[in-house]
This record gives sequence, C-alpha cells and structure tokens, in this order.
Amino acid sequence: MTMFNRRALLKAAGVSATAVVAPSLLSACSGGPVADAGNAGKDLADWPAYVPFSGPTPDAPGDATGLQPLYKTYPAQLAQSVKDKVGDGSDVTAVYLTYGTPPTPVEQNKLWQELNKALGVNLKLTVVPAADWAAKIATITASGDLPDIIMSNDIPRKNEFILAQCADLSEFLSGDAIKAYPNLANIPTVTWQKMGRIGGRIYGVPVGRPLSPGGLLINKTAFDAAGVPKQATREQFLTGLKALSGNGRYGTSTSQGELTAYGQALYYAASEGVKGAWVRQGDKFVPGIATEQFKAAVETYRKAVEQGSFHPDSLSKDTAADFLNGTVASKFWGFGGYSLDTITKIGGRFEIDYALPYGSGANWQSGGIFGFTVFKKAPADRIKLLLRICDYLAAPFGTKEYELSHYGIEGVHFTRDAAIGIKPTDLATTTEVPSALGVRYISDAPWPIFIPGQPEAAQRLYDFTKATLPASAADPSVGLISASWSKNAGNLNKIIGDGIAAIGWGRRPVSDLDTIVKDFNANGGAAAAEEFAMEYAAAQAE
Repeated sequence: MTMFNRRALLKAAGVSATAVVAPSLLSACSGGPVADAGNAGKDLADWPAYVPFSGPTPDAPGDATGLQPLYKTYPAQLAQSVKDKVGDGSDVTAVYLTYGTPPTPVEQNKLWQELNKALGVNLKLTVVPAADWAAKIATITASGDLPDIIMSNDIPRKNEFILAQCADLSEFLSGDAIKAYPNLANIPTVTWQKMGRIGGRIYGVPVGRPLSPGGLLINKTAFDAAGVPKQATREQFLTGLKALSGNGRYGTSTSQGELTAYGQALYYAASEGVKGAWVRQGDKFVPGIATEQFKAAVETYRKAVEQGSFHPDSLSKDTAADFLNGTVASKFWGFGGYSLDTITKIGGRFEIDYALPYGSGANWQSGGIFGFTVFKKAPADRIKLLLRICDYLAAPFGTKEYELSHYGIEGVHFTRDAAIGIKPTDLATTTEVPSALGVRYISDAPWPIFIPGQPEAAQRLYDFTKATLPASAADPSVGLISASWSKNAGNLNKIIGDGIAAIGWGRRPVSDLDTIVKDFNANGGAAAAEEFAMEYAAAQAE
C-alpha cells in the first residue's frame, strides 16, 4: 500500500498505508532465491468467501459503499461467535506495535490472563512502542528466531521476508476454505483486496479499518458561531478560518505524525477535486500532486497560512492538546480521533464533527486497512491454531468475544450503565487499558460506529460518512506491489512533504510545484507509476 505514507498521517484512525515491499535482486534471508512478489502473470488465489455476520440490528444500516452500521446504544443481548475450542494449551508468541503505553505484564494483567483462558493458549506478547518499532522489527526479522504471529508493517524488504519465511495461507483462506473461520469470513472482500496478494498468493490476515478516512475534525460549536456553512465554498471556508483566528486562537492546525505539511494539504486537495495520492488517467497512474487541482489546493493552503489561521507550531508538533482545549478550532485527524476519548477530554466545552470538503470536492478514502498479520512457517495444524486465534479476535461487534477483547471483563474493566450501556472503570482507563494490550492489531472485526454514551456524536459521524463515502475517491494503488515505490518511498515522501511545506509556508512559489513533480518522477515516482499500472491491469483481469 502506498498513500504517500498516510499511515503516519492517519494513525489516529489506525489506518496503515505501509508500502508492500517487493523483493530485491538479493537472495532471501534464508539464503535461497526469492520468487517474484508481483502478481502480474501469476495464477491468483481466489479471495476468501464473504459470509456476513447476522448480529444485533443497528439504528442505521451500513451499505456497500463501506458505510458502517450505526449503534447509538450497546446491544443488550450478545451472541457467542466462537463455540469450539480454540487453543491447545501451548505458548503462542506474537509481536506488534502500540501507539500507547505498552501493557502491564501478564502476571499483573487480568485482561491478558482472561484472554489466555478464553483462547486456551499462553500468549507471549511483545508489544513495541511505535517509536521503537522500525528498529525492533528489523532485529527480529533478521534474527531467524521468529514469533508465531508477526505484524507485517514496516518490515525491511517485506515481501522478500514474507516469501522466504512466512506461511502461505491460501489453502486455509482462499474461497470457501475460510468458512472454517466464520469471523474471518465476516471480513469484507474489499478488505482482503486492500491487503493484496504476494506472488499471487494470500499470506496474511488483514486488520481492516473503515474506508472513511476522517478528515478535518472541527470544533462544531466554534464553526457554527463563526457562520461557516456545513457545505462551504472555498471563500466561505477561508473567511471562517480567519474569523476563528486571533488573540492566541487559531482556525486550524497540524495533522498527526510525519509529513505534516502534506497532511495539512489533504483536506484542501480533496476539496479542490484531487482524486487521491495516485490517480488513474486512462490506463496510467499519475501522482495526485501532478494534477492542476493540486496547485489550487496548495494556493488555498498557503492563503490560510498567510492570513494567520494556522497554529505557528503546525510543522513542528502535533497540537492535539490545543484542539482539545479550544486553542485551535480544527485539525486534520483520522477516523479514530472521533472517539469517546476525545469527547471525554473536551469535557462538554464544545461538540465535534468532521467538515465536509468545501466546494464540490470529495473525500479521499482511507486505505481501508491498518496492516496485516503473517505467521512464521509451521505445520498445518499449527497454522490452523493461529487462524483460530485470529478468528476469535475478529469476532464482530455484538458478540461476547468482541466485548472481552475490546472492553475487558465486566466488573473489572467496565460496568453496565442504563444510559451508556458500557462504562469503563478506572482500571480500564489507567493501567489495564484494553487498547494497550493491542490484540486488535493481530486481528480485528469490521468497525461499527458506536461511541458509548454519545448517541448524538455517533449520529453526526454516521451522517458525515454517509454523505461523503458515495462520492469519495479510493487510491487505486492500495494492495498493489511496486518495487520502485518500495525502494524509493522514503525519499519520495520527503520530496513531497518538504516541497509542500516550503510552498504552503511561503518559502517557495506555487509554480515550484512543477519542479517537485519532476523531482518525484526522476527519483523513482515515474517507475512506480508504471509498475502500479501493470499490477492494476493484472488485478482487473482475474
């Protein structure tokens, strides 16, 4: 996946856009030659059959566009989706990252202990802080001493590693074979497609995320007071930002993660009609920055900076705290930023919403996937055990298994509340935060729209998603393989991010965007575009 490193831009949503790394001409870590990781000309494994879960009736339905079902209240009755024994009492090792504080050790962690009991295994989890992930996963994959379950994000020479040392799961997951794992069969086909194949085969279990990318999260109360209409023109939007700025207050601020300038420009790019990080023109792939609409987006972004609407620290830090305390009235924030945690920290001072694209533009879809899990090579019975674990962790909303993995143990990590339905305890918000254990990064269910005790906020999120998804643009490169992109992505991302920052913040003229595009193409972008086009054609021909 590519998205110009949108994992960094959208990590609050848990959206990964890690490039699928194609093999180099070197031999594999195990010493033997590696087959071509591309899919063009290969006998492609069938995508897993899709068998949707029939769960609790939502307040508003999802649909084929990727709209998630809305639940304003927590289901009163829960289903049990896993009835057979999962584990065999053995140790199961796993490594994955966390964006929060790593969990307390299993000896002091009641949720970890309960999951071990439910799964019938002894989970030995290596949970790595995101800042340390690149170094840690490089060491692990180079060592040859692999855990059973591995988060595949940002592995050096990833496809080379996977082809050499990880299990081909096609015979267990392709077509109707997946029906042995009903919760994995509930993962929509599009999520598997976003993960993609490697060498024509299925090597992973995708960790899906909503297609809605979030976008510009706004202080709705402040925007309404400034008279910014919900469907604003470019001029109305800029006027509103200016009205919201002054006396130590700013209309907007930074995105999360690296490439902040590009993150800041995404809302403007979508609003101006740029269709994505990559755009298909006929049978060709073209970077979004090469379109005429992107010039207009950068010009509007620059005007917002020039009129003093951006927080001055927007290129140097994530100003989430400034949004929460009202110092900035909007910030680019992924889908996960629209959450109970955000609303709780705001403490009723204002309501939140996502801004629609101004003008007649349309949102970019997210990659639809955080990443995917792979297994080290093992006998078939061991692979089936690991798949049963993933099946349990992918149990849908409205099941007892989902409740345990996402909320913990009743009476320990949450209580039931007549108004909220489910209320976290102090333990679950301090030392045993269910998300800190992070098993949802091994395998996860499709996300519903549900915010405990916040039915109005949940309805606004549903309304935004319903309004934007039908016309939203999907990145056609997601799930495709490009050796040139994999090799050059870091430098290409830097060319884009540095260039947009310099133009947007007045250090280079807008006309220099043409030079940035030339640099992008000359340093591997043009080759990546050709490779994506070839892979796309192969995927469409199946």
